[in-house]
Amino acid sequence: MILECGVNQTKKSLSELWSLLRYEEKKFGIDNLTLTERDIFQAILHLKGNKDKIKLEKILENCPHPRATFFRCLKKLRRENIVLVTKDIIDTRKSYLSVPKKFNQ
Repeated sequence: MILECGVNQTKKSLSELWSLLRYEEKKFGIDNLTLTERDIFQAILHLKGNKDKIKLEKILENCPHPRATFFRCLKKLRRENIVLVTKDIIDTRKSYLSVPKKFNQ
């Protein structure tokens, strides 16, 4: 009986957390992204931390998705202005990723 109550409470808590997550995604305009695109965006935010930008190379090293999938998702994230890509001034082969200020809260 006690175990059932705990499981039901956990399910309710997870449901509420999931609902809050979806609400926040809608508020920021990323609710139209696929799960893979959201996963890659979350990885960029996580690895970037408090810095303004992060090397594309570092994201690729830590991304669990295949390279082709990553770049396909990055293309959509760029098109939607969710991720910005800039080239290094000295070595244009190097790229950096950043996100608009509204996602840095």
